[in-house]
Amino acid sequence: MPTSYGWNTVYKYSYAKEVVMASDLYSATNASFSYEQIGRRIQRMVASPDVQKVQFITVSRLDGEPSEIWDTVLQEIEETDGIQVDRREDGSVWIGWKRYIDG
Repeated sequence: MPTSYGWNTVYKYSYAKEVVMASDLYSATNASFSYEQIGRRIQRMVASPDVQKVQFITVSRLDGEPSEIWDTVLQEIEETDGIQVDRREDGSVWIGWKRYIDG
């Protein structure tokens, strides 16, 4: 329960509350980190000279990658003009871009 001293409010220290706040921060940071890791992994694959020749990749979610974040990354890729995403039954994802789709 807060104690008010004019304009300054003092809260009693709660270790339990601190732990909850820290875990929320860790979850948000971890999610952002995973999102960036997935994006970088796909970007590295796309940047490969051999892949640039054929203009498509097949990629799968790694065991340590959260499925919610994986789906978010794929959804954002799907919304990009000139990109086609095909989710396969085996869980892999085929991603092709303009030249391959037009040809």
